[in-house]
Amino acid sequence: MTTTGPDTCKGGGHTDIGRRKHNEDSFLIDPELGLYVVADGVGGHKAGEVASNITCQVVRREVAAGTDLAAAVLLANREVSDAVASGTGKAGMASTVVAAVVRDGLCDIAWVGDSRAYLLWRDRLSLVSRDHSYVEAQLAAGRITPEEALTHPRRNVILQAIGLHEDGELNVGRNKGRLQPGSRLLLCSDGISDPLDAEQLAQILMRGGDPEAACERLVALALQCGGKDNATAVLVDTPATADDDTAHDPPQATWTFDSASGSYDGQAPLAPREEAPHDPLGQTQIMSVSEAEQSALETGSGGNRARYWWLALLLGALALALAASLQ
Repeated sequence: MTTTGPDTCKGGGHTDIGRRKHNEDSFLIDPELGLYVVADGVGGHKAGEVASNITCQVVRREVAAGTDLAAAVLLANREVSDAVASGTGKAGMASTVVAAVVRDGLCDIAWVGDSRAYLLWRDRLSLVSRDHSYVEAQLAAGRITPEEALTHPRRNVILQAIGLHEDGELNVGRNKGRLQPGSRLLLCSDGISDPLDAEQLAQILMRGGDPEAACERLVALALQCGGKDNATAVLVDTPATADDDTAHDPPQATWTFDSASGSYDGQAPLAPREEAPHDPLGQTQIMSVSEAEQSALETGSGGNRARYWWLALLLGALALALAASLQ
């Protein structure tokens, strides 16, 4: 159902189980608070869906109490961890999350993991979040190239998740800005962003119409394009005005796709994630930051060791040839 908030923003959402046995995604729309949340649970039946539901409810409770959005996400992390300790759900359960508070044209976005936020305005689609993922970290550190990232075997590994970090260790992504009149803010799980590229997302969002119906089309297309994961989308429409030509301080974009030219500004996105041969459902995996750093070092040193072995073999062959010539 599409709802209307106090500042006349319209919001709607839709979720689908995909080809999984259970739907571990949750979403929440509270028009009175101007709050919109998508959470993608990890951990299996009676675990992932518990973590994602707790995340949504804690964020709503805390925002209603006047808590800052990022602080609300941090409290959700603590309560998911406490739920495991109390026997609610299962050990190892966790959730990604992307949430937005939209009030009076201002937008506050917070996220953990690889659930995403996109912003469409005037046929230009911008990614306004940045994944907490292994591949994103390796790209930022210059350890891999964008071309290597496209087929990296760890594209489904995330480094941050609600419920698996101690206080002070969770990195909540943050982005703020003013939404342009007539823009559309999309929050989604990786069940949407993995199988669909920027052009496909933009085409559906540009069709306009009811937010809930647009979310249904996004989910349907994600599954038609080979998506197997739970797929969830929440869409927020800001009202158009007569003076919508100006936009001051919009949320910072990781990249922007121009649907007219088919070109990108900023860091070009990865291609839609393909099915991994060892993981037919492309399930999200979680790795700590320290594990990721160690893995990167081992991968790099492994390459160096290989070069050293070839050098040693070459030197050994030269030594044997020299000894034979002296006999």
